[in-house]
Amino acid sequence: MGKLAVLGLVTLLFAPASLLLGLGALLSPAAQAQCLRATSSVSTVEGTLPETARVAFPLPAGTWVRASGFGMRVHPVTGEYKLHTGVDFAASTGTHTLAAADGRVAFAGPATGYGHLIVIEHTVGGQRVATGYAHMYADGIHVRAGDTVKAGQYIADVGSDGYSTGSHLHFEVRPGGADAAPVDPEPWLASNRAADVEGSAEASDAGCNWAGPATSYDGNKPDGLVDDPTSEGQITERTAHILAQVQKNFPESRWACWSERPGTKSEHPLGRACDGTFGNSIGTAATGHALDYGWKVTNWLKDNAETLGVEYLIWQGRIWSDARSSEGWRPYGGGGMHDPSSVTGGHYDHLHFTAAG
Repeated sequence: MGKLAVLGLVTLLFAPASLLLGLGALLSPAAQAQCLRATSSVSTVEGTLPETARVAFPLPAGTWVRASGFGMRVHPVTGEYKLHTGVDFAASTGTHTLAAADGRVAFAGPATGYGHLIVIEHTVGGQRVATGYAHMYADGIHVRAGDTVKAGQYIADVGSDGYSTGSHLHFEVRPGGADAAPVDPEPWLASNRAADVEGSAEASDAGCNWAGPATSYDGNKPDGLVDDPTSEGQITERTAHILAQVQKNFPESRWACWSERPGTKSEHPLGRACDGTFGNSIGTAATGHALDYGWKVTNWLKDNAETLGVEYLIWQGRIWSDARSSEGWRPYGGGGMHDPSSVTGGHYDHLHFTAAG
């Protein structure tokens, strides 16, 4: 977003409401969404954002009803015939609003018409994308400009502030960034296989981890072998250290580490890798609670990779490595050993972690 455009829009935010209503019909759809926080300095997202791990539906499953779609309509408050730049999901006041993808908050604050607005920028499919969340009350915003968020993370409470006739989330998608033209969010969510997040109007913690802090390995033989508690084999001391912390913080997870895999390049027979499931079984894709819980474990391991000594993770058809962390999650090609299109080969049923050697 250009600095001149930002300054102009901030000026508009301080203009009288009657003037803003008149100008609203003259602004382009893209410009109408550039309502920034009027009470603090302007913050923009600079540089490249890592590829998102996944796309999540912006409200918990079972908490919303579709109220109004994308497209031209008569505005229910102003009476203008204009483009509705997003989709409205009716939900009870206080229902948790969730980030649609990993990203960084570009704006969060008051915005005429929108009531209070959050704009997050992401990289989805290699492309910069901005998502917008509107009509929250002032005390219903729980992130600030510059915050990094994860897909499914609780960021706000549904409200009915601004030009609104009832409690709902107005959700926008703008491929190209916050100053680009909007697209219909519903096919965008569908094409990116947006995952439903379990929760309720009162709680949804899929994007947050409430696990304890990670501790680093403090021994002097990280590659020394010890008995594997999940098999009859042995794993490295570092792998055992990671496994013990994961099991303590995420007791619902189930793990298998050492195994014989002749003729492969796997780290499992070397004692440096473990596979985890989350209430599902191998061969059955993680869905619902298992998928949400799996993401909690995955994000905790990723966030603490440097402390723990995690070399890389494979989960839900994607791979993340500490050495290439700036790239975020990348498509997983099977590593020459697995069929990435299958449930198990693509790691849709289990999370794999490899400990650094």
